[in-house]
Amino acid sequence: LAGFKSSYEKGARGFETDVRLTKDRRIVVSHDDTLDRTTTCTGRVETITSAEIAPIRTKKSGQPLPYLEELLDFVKSKPDAFIQVEIKCGKYPDADVAEMCAIMTKMVAEKDVSSQVIFICFEPRTLQKIKELNPKQQTCLVSGVVNAQTIKTAQEIKAEGVSMQLDNLCRAFVKDAHKANLQVTTWTARNAADAQLAILFGADYVATDIP
Repeated sequence: LAGFKSSYEKGARGFETDVRLTKDRRIVVSHDDTLDRTTTCTGRVETITSAEIAPIRTKKSGQPLPYLEELLDFVKSKPDAFIQVEIKCGKYPDADVAEMCAIMTKMVAEKDVSSQVIFICFEPRTLQKIKELNPKQQTCLVSGVVNAQTIKTAQEIKAEGVSMQLDNLCRAFVKDAHKANLQVTTWTARNAADAQLAILFGADYVATDIP
């Protein structure tokens, strides 16, 4: 959570993060399939409980792993901020996806931050479930494939945007996406030149690990 606060203080107003479902059905912020690379623990988030997560710290800064509700509270306290929440669920069975989506949409509604949250995912089935639960909730399809099918899929699942890998992006795709009324996020800008390229392509949002 300290990283989000620090980035906000430095001027960032848009954020992107990744979430997973714990064994006891909490939504925790975690990117990798396992905890090995970034934390003091090993194994998969999905196999441990929130009680087991409590003592875990990040290797780089010694911070605890935040839960989605904490992050939403932070975003709510900053009315000019928004967040893209990437749902990491590629290996989840449909039942777990449905449960995870239900927990998150309820949480967003109860905290009244729907307008500040965009759920993003590589999995069309997940974004479809979000829309079933709340048709007005903003969603965005993540993909590394730059073609007409990606735009078509985003339209079919009624997503508001697409999130594309910068290395594969081109101006023509961005123009086509905009014609389809889709906003375009691109990832990941690793330096100023990458960010400038994304802006030249016409991307609406540029994601970076170096705010």
